[in-house]
This record gives sequence, structure tokens and C-alpha cells, in this order.
Amino acid sequence: MWSVGVIVYVTLSGTFPFNEDEDINDQIENAEFMFPKSLWKDTTSHAVDLIKALLQVKRRKRLSVDKMLSHPWLQDFSTWQRCRALEKQLDVRFLTHESDDERWVEYAKQNKLKIEN
Repeated sequence: MWSVGVIVYVTLSGTFPFNEDEDINDQIENAEFMFPKSLWKDTTSHAVDLIKALLQVKRRKRLSVDKMLSHPWLQDFSTWQRCRALEKQLDVRFLTHESDDERWVEYAKQNKLKIEN
């Protein structure tokens, strides 16, 4: 799960969470990860919170798969919709699960939102 945190960090920022001028092991052990405003200004606080929860040094404090999947950042209609659009464009389902479709369709109906095809 720690590695997932690094992957999400890199995906959202385009950089690694480590400072090249400091020992990487020290940074990992002390959970000293930077979120420079220049790279993170357009990123939601939920996304940063998820990354911080995944990059916990102590395993018992780190999110499990189930807790990560229920994190508010991943429970967002527009995120689901963008992921589905990408899956449809690539003609492969790998980011979302069929079991979520009904829930999001119902959510869209209740909130009078359009589901893009």
C-alpha cells in the first residue's frame, strides 16, 4: 500500500516524493514527504490526505486496501466518470468495477447529474 501511495504521488505531481539532496532512507523512515504548492495547488485536499495515509511509515497506521477504496477521494462521482471515460476510450476496464455502476447511476439520478458515455 505504501508503494500505491508513491504511485499516486508521482501520477498527480509528475515528481517523486523524495528530496534528492537528502538520504532517501531517512525520508522514508521519517515520512518526510513534500507537497510543494507549485505542484499541488490544483490537487484536492482529499488526494493529499489519501497519499499521506498511504505513506505512513508504521504499517498499522497505513491504509488497507479496503480503507483506501472507501477514502473520500476515490468516492467521487466525477472521478468515477473520468475513469469510466478513460476505460471506454481504451476499451478495457481496469480502474472501476461493474459493481459500482448501479450506485453511481443512482447517485447521478438523485443529484440530477448527467452520465457521459
